[in-house]
Amino acid sequence: MRALDRIVGGLSGLLHAGGAIALAFIMLTIGYDALMRHFLARATSWSMEVNAFLLVYLALVPAAETLRRGEQIGIGVVAELAAPRVQRIVGVVVGLVGTAFCAALTWRGVLMAHDAYSYGERVSSSFGTPMWLPYGLIPLGFSVLGLQFALITLGVGGPSKAAKVEGGAF
Repeated sequence: MRALDRIVGGLSGLLHAGGAIALAFIMLTIGYDALMRHFLARATSWSMEVNAFLLVYLALVPAAETLRRGEQIGIGVVAELAAPRVQRIVGVVVGLVGTAFCAALTWRGVLMAHDAYSYGERVSSSFGTPMWLPYGLIPLGFSVLGLQFALITLGVGGPSKAAKVEGGAF
């Protein structure tokens, strides 16, 4: 289990770093697009499309690392007021529901990406992004997030006790 925790931790850390790169890319391309539009009256045809898909990446893919670090938004009322036994039960229930939810979205994302690839779906724009690429972000993000939920539920990976005390609800 510890080996799986290291693998998932490394993968989620890598995907989290990809999120930082994606955010920097979004900042640069939107700035470039704004300058081109303002000074040369020539907006790019690809910037908004690419950046919209990168926002999907930012919303889905780095979530596992955020959960692993205990930096997610949480409601700490139960964690602060409940007895330790109740806290453990709530943690297991949250972990199981989170794992099941991520498994369902991973499966559905795989089906969507496969169908888009099989049918050759593309965005109807001049850039014409193949739709399997953004659809593929769904199973990528939710599979790693689901593994992280499962590891935390099993007590193998996740935030330290200090992170839990500071407000991580899981």
